[in-house]
Amino acid sequence: MNITSVTSKAGLLHHRESIERLFFKSFGQRSLGEIWDWAYQRNPNGEPIVTLCYENDELVGHYAIVPMPLSNGDERKNSYISMTTMVAESHRKFGLFTQLAQENYAVATDLGVDFVFGFPNAQSTPGFRKRLNWQLPESDYVATVDKSALLALAETGQLEKAGRLGLDLTQPALREWRLSRPGATYTFENGLAYKRHGDALDLLWWEHTDKLAHLPEDAGINMLVEASTGLVPNRQFDYQFGGIGLRSTFDQAAIHREMAISDLF
Repeated sequence: MNITSVTSKAGLLHHRESIERLFFKSFGQRSLGEIWDWAYQRNPNGEPIVTLCYENDELVGHYAIVPMPLSNGDERKNSYISMTTMVAESHRKFGLFTQLAQENYAVATDLGVDFVFGFPNAQSTPGFRKRLNWQLPESDYVATVDKSALLALAETGQLEKAGRLGLDLTQPALREWRLSRPGATYTFENGLAYKRHGDALDLLWWEHTDKLAHLPEDAGINMLVEASTGLVPNRQFDYQFGGIGLRSTFDQAAIHREMAISDLF
C-alpha cells in the first residue's frame, strides 16, 4: 500500500476521479458533486490536507481536513474541519483509518494547524474517541423552536458568543464562501444567516443575540445547541461535536456551536 498526503487544491485535482470512485462505493452510489468543489477547491481559507492510501492503482483510504477558521474577536485559530472519511470495505478493521488520520495530523501540525474539529456520525464516533483520542463531549443536538421560545432562551444568556470561538461571517470572503454551499439558498441580513428548510428555518449564525428579533415570524426555527441547553423536548436529532488539538489545545467549551461551523447545513 502507498500512503501519501496532498496539501494543495491543484494537487488534489489529480486524485479526483479516484476519490469519486471510492466515495461512490462508500456512500451508496452517490456522487461527490458540487459539495466537494465547494469544500476542497473553492475554499478561500487555505489549502486542504488530504491523506490517501492506494492499493496498486485503486484508492482504498481517504482522510481529509479542510480549513474552517474560528475566531473570537481577539484571536483567529488556524482550525480545520474533518470531513469525507472513507475506507474501502476490503480494507476495514486493519487500522487503516487510524494510520491515515495520524499521518494527516502529523502533516497538519507541521503546516501550523491549531486543531481539528468535526461532527462524526454515530458509526464513526467510537473510532474517533478510542483510536484518535478526540475529545467528544455529550452530544449536541438540533432543536426546533418558535421565535418566542428562541427569544426567551436568548434572555437566559445561553446563546451569548462573547469570548468564544466561532465562524465570523462579518468577514466578506468567508461569508461569501460559507453561504455559497451548493444545495440551498441562504439569506444574510440584519446580522443573521439562515436558510429555508421545508416549513422551518435553519438558523446558521447570528452576530449578537439582539439580532434574533429580526427573524421571520412565519416558521419554526431549527438550531444547533449544546447538550446543556434546556431544549430536550424540542430535540430533532443528535449531532455529535468534537475535536483534537494539534499545535494548540482543543477546548470544546471555548467553541460556540452553531450550524455555520458544520459542512452539513
